[in-house]
Amino acid sequence: MFSHSVINKSRVILICVLVIGALVELSAYFYVQNTAYSPASSVSTSFQVANLTINPDLASLNQQVNISVGVANVGDSTGSDSLSLKINDSSVQTKTVSLSANESETVTFSVNETNEGTFNATVGDLIGLFSVSAKPTPMPAALGVGNMFISPLEAWTEQPINISVDVTNGGSTNINYRLPFIVNGQNAQSVLVQLAPGAKQKVTATITETDVGYYYVNVAGQTNTISIVQTGMHTLHYIANHPIPFTLDGVSHTTSYSELVNDGPHTIVTPNSVPLLVGGWGLIPFQFSGWSDGTTSLTKTVDVESEVYESATYIHQGSCPALYVWNGTGYGYVADVSDGSGWLGYLEYFNPDKTAVYSYNYPYDYIKMDSTQLQPLNGMYNLKIVEMANEIFYLDSAKIIAVDHPANTNVYSTTATLLYNLTDPGTIYTVSTNPATPVSAVNGQGQNVLPLISKLDGNYTPGTQWGWNNITLNLGNLSGAKEINLVVAGKITWPTTQAGGNNFLKYQNQPDVMPSPPPYMEVKAENGSWVRVPDNREFPLPDVTDNTFVVNLTGLFPTNDYELRINTYQNIQFDYIGVDTTPQQNIVVQSILPSSADLEQAFTTDSNSSGAFTKYGDVTTLLQSADDKFVIGRQGDEVTLQFPANLAPVRAGWVRDYFVVANCVFKGDGLPYVPLTVTPLPFQAMTSFPYPSNESYPYDASHQTYLQTFNTRTIP
Repeated sequence: MFSHSVINKSRVILICVLVIGALVELSAYFYVQNTAYSPASSVSTSFQVANLTINPDLASLNQQVNISVGVANVGDSTGSDSLSLKINDSSVQTKTVSLSANESETVTFSVNETNEGTFNATVGDLIGLFSVSAKPTPMPAALGVGNMFISPLEAWTEQPINISVDVTNGGSTNINYRLPFIVNGQNAQSVLVQLAPGAKQKVTATITETDVGYYYVNVAGQTNTISIVQTGMHTLHYIANHPIPFTLDGVSHTTSYSELVNDGPHTIVTPNSVPLLVGGWGLIPFQFSGWSDGTTSLTKTVDVESEVYESATYIHQGSCPALYVWNGTGYGYVADVSDGSGWLGYLEYFNPDKTAVYSYNYPYDYIKMDSTQLQPLNGMYNLKIVEMANEIFYLDSAKIIAVDHPANTNVYSTTATLLYNLTDPGTIYTVSTNPATPVSAVNGQGQNVLPLISKLDGNYTPGTQWGWNNITLNLGNLSGAKEINLVVAGKITWPTTQAGGNNFLKYQNQPDVMPSPPPYMEVKAENGSWVRVPDNREFPLPDVTDNTFVVNLTGLFPTNDYELRINTYQNIQFDYIGVDTTPQQNIVVQSILPSSADLEQAFTTDSNSSGAFTKYGDVTTLLQSADDKFVIGRQGDEVTLQFPANLAPVRAGWVRDYFVVANCVFKGDGLPYVPLTVTPLPFQAMTSFPYPSNESYPYDASHQTYLQTFNTRTIP
């Protein structure tokens, strides 16, 4: 049932039988009145009626027409009276009204006429007219209707809702037409449109609804939906670009969220980082970027006074290309490639003359997988390297190393760092499946973090962004150990390239000071003081996802004091640290080069990167060795690689793990001194990037041919 308020285009009717009769004779569709007034009209000495309204005033056969009047008890005591509705002087309904002194209410009658014509409705001394037609008057062809606007789209019962449209007379004659506003298939109101040729007008109807639910509005083909909700509540929408867990007033939910909540303030808490399944490639980390209003606090207070929309954006947390491998059911995310050490443009420090000194970049990454992560498909191991971020990557080579080892051991490799060229990169170490736990572990704030690093359980030590932190380990009595390996699982949270660049530039007036120094280790000297280990034995950079690696400590302790301090400046968090002194075991290593590699576009991008990128298609020959003939890609590009899985069987009592070895560097968006362009090209022998003027990419004949043959996808 509808209950619609009156539009403001009514005409006052002289309460006169002669006038009414004349009007009825004009037309069955002629609009006379839908509101009538009678000053101090009375049904009894203490009851008065006023404001007769009829909705709709132009109805179809058997359509419900609502006739309403306001009734007030102006007497000094409670009383009752009867109101009668007459249609064409015939009484059709009577209602008894009981009101206290000075009380008022609206009384509504409903009728359904089965015959066409114009009908007068009388309540007390108030008279109004409505018309009933089997066929609505056709809309003039020259009448244009557009730009529907409804406010509010979500309302409470009996709350006025304005529906407006723009109308235009595109013809050469005047238009006089009652434009119907259709709600749920019924004519809720008709508004008189009077337009001269070429004239424009905004037409508005105001309606109310009595029941909770959805109402579909149609005005000459312009459509929309109105939602009537429980009084005192409104819908809160929280939308994110991925399914994100969050809490609303302490209760857990997942986006996208749309629910009725009580009017008033509400608190949303959204996570800083969350692993998400993307494109069938498995779980990859995504980072909170901010709300639609530009704020970045994880806690947001929303004042709900009407229907509210809040939206948040999450972006791929990592930087550099992401590695996915076929695990038997789909492509699962493993890690980012060359994360950290492959970032071109990392600034070491400024000279006194404000010239910059840039870092050495180690391009190789050794990413471990086990047999649960890598499974053959049709006799092939299948990998994808996808650039998720707004970056340019330079992939020079890729291979898989299959490592067979005794089942009572684990195997891990080293990882790289910025600035330092570490000794024996890529060495595969065997370690015990149950390394020893340090005797103690205390962070720079004096907190005992041993419980946090004793198990690989996802509970991390706290990190610090752009501020020194440390963890001091007592490794116990290792005086009889011939080999000492630290088994470490941890992760790093990098800032955006732009944020990192802004931090670098703050140090232009601080010569020789590193804006963001890499980690370093210290051991106890003979006099008990802390001393740094050699540069080529420093602590590496973890990946953005929790990965396990080995740090070889053999020969680093000058005394029998086996305390170790790991100092970190970036936001590095440790999940596990163990100590292994077992001797290196025999292993069997098989290297597999890609049998095919294709560069394709995985998704479209609005990246601002430019230059001559590698053309889409077969790039197998470019990835067989590290020779400065790169696959050069941008955000949205994907390299699909296949490796033959025809390996020798694993011997009894042994197991097989795998390492992806990729030679890759990348440029990020945001460094003012490293534009997001393909050139200048990096190369294996460079000492830094940007490299000094006495170094250059090898533009010999072979490399010129490579550039002209493969790098033809020019993006201006």
